[in-house]
Amino acid sequence: MEIVLNVVKEKIRKKMLYITTVLGILVVMIFSSDMGSLTIGGKNIKDYYVLIPILINVVNFLSGAIALAMSITTIPNEYERRTSHLIWSRGISQSKYHIDLTIGNVIVSWISGIILYITLGLFAIINGYNNMLGLIFVAILFMFIYTAIICTLTSALSIKLPTVITGVIMIIVFLGGALRSILKLMSAVLTGFGGTVVKRLIGLFPDLAGLSRQAGNLIQGKPVDIHVIVIGLLFIWIAGLGLILFRRKEA
Repeated sequence: MEIVLNVVKEKIRKKMLYITTVLGILVVMIFSSDMGSLTIGGKNIKDYYVLIPILINVVNFLSGAIALAMSITTIPNEYERRTSHLIWSRGISQSKYHIDLTIGNVIVSWISGIILYITLGLFAIINGYNNMLGLIFVAILFMFIYTAIICTLTSALSIKLPTVITGVIMIIVFLGGALRSILKLMSAVLTGFGGTVVKRLIGLFPDLAGLSRQAGNLIQGKPVDIHVIVIGLLFIWIAGLGLILFRRKEA
């Protein structure tokens, strides 16, 4: 627990939460502004039930980006600073060390995401949708899974790979997951062996877009696909195995 708290305190000292707050305020300002007669499916964009899926995608994407930025250097930096050797002398295993560092990142990512979701609540109040506040904050659970996927995958890869390579891979995974629905739609026109390969590759991305979509469905009163949640938790479990099994030579 001490390691987890140290990670949280360090991230807070780096003012990540302040940056998140500013981003949240900007989100509220942008989507609370007058958008004229812009419509989607014949409905005005200012209709909260139309806008909420867009807002959730934006907020979850920002939360995921923050999770990636925080997680990519945490474990490598600890080894570069030789902090790890102080941990080994206390009898703490490498796997527990990696897990605690990752949990610290997850907690800070969740705090950042909660701040962004509070902006959604403010947006609802501003537009007279106070009755939706409860569902908005239940939807935070989907953000928890979303950011935990990014944190655990990034942390696991950072144990074995150089920071730059981890960053490139995770940016691809993150964008692929966030745009998975769009990519699947675009790949539908592909045929033959090449099309099959592309579709299989897209299927390997975590369905981050699906998690955001389920959160939007919850608030709109539509059915929630539990399968998407289970697959998201499976990604976290697989990445968690990486945190346990991967080792650094420096140790």
